[in-house]
Amino acid sequence: MGTADKMGSRFVEAGLLTQDQVARVVELQNSAGIRFGEAAVRLGLLTEQNVQAVLSDQFNYATALVPTESLDDSLDIALAPFGLEAEAIRQIRAELSIRLSDQEKISLAIVSTAEGEGKSYLAASLALAFSQMGKRTLLIDADMRSPKQHELFGLENKTGLSTMLAGRTTISAGGLAEGFPHLHILNAGPKPPNPLEILLQPALSNLMRQLADDFDVFIVDTPAAQTSSDAQTISQQVGMCLLVARQHHSRLDDLRQTQAQMKTAGAQIIGTVYNEFSEQDAFDQLEGKGKTLWRRLRKWLSGPLQK
Repeated sequence: MGTADKMGSRFVEAGLLTQDQVARVVELQNSAGIRFGEAAVRLGLLTEQNVQAVLSDQFNYATALVPTESLDDSLDIALAPFGLEAEAIRQIRAELSIRLSDQEKISLAIVSTAEGEGKSYLAASLALAFSQMGKRTLLIDADMRSPKQHELFGLENKTGLSTMLAGRTTISAGGLAEGFPHLHILNAGPKPPNPLEILLQPALSNLMRQLADDFDVFIVDTPAAQTSSDAQTISQQVGMCLLVARQHHSRLDDLRQTQAQMKTAGAQIIGTVYNEFSEQDAFDQLEGKGKTLWRRLRKWLSGPLQK
């Protein structure tokens, strides 16, 4: 059985195509030199979501292709896992895995100089990406000043990191992300009057130590470094950080200052991710949605900034 026939049989077994329709798709595939799924979409027989769902099942790849109100539509690594943006996230995940291959566990704080540079989106996307590899992943929202993770995943924020560190609730790994069996999310919880005080060492590191046996990867979202000293304290306890900068938005002097702050805190800077926003995303932020939505990103890891 040829590759096209094998692919066609999967869609037949899923009840999405008939044998006659498969034959039409294969004919267009061969004549146009395109992939089976693309040919089926061109013929109007399948949607892109149909194709992604079958491919995801084929590769046992956790996605969220069933329509849901819980996930924010910016999370392409979950909602459009075979697109360009998702591939960019996987490239960052691969680079991180290589750079941290000597680590028993990956513990990484995601840090930016200012709000609106994409750190919360990147933290959520990397957590999803690592969980899709089968890594037991915990995403911690340590931004108690402007938390975003509960919004990105459509979760309540009545309890979380703040209530655990304050001793009001017991230490736990939060809850499972719907549709992603290897991903837990620990929300920030209600905003405390003293975020920095309850984050002081060793509060966060003790919490992570208690949960260490249950996870392979810890991804920690942080407040913008310019707004408080929280990011320094968090990165110090996590041990490593990844800086996020936004093209044509982040100031180099601010980025260097944030780098110096992380070094002073004793955190190892793994690299810097630069991103490019679209005009529509800027419009969304001006409209007050308060979410970081990226489209057709260009992302890459660089080494730490040079003096």
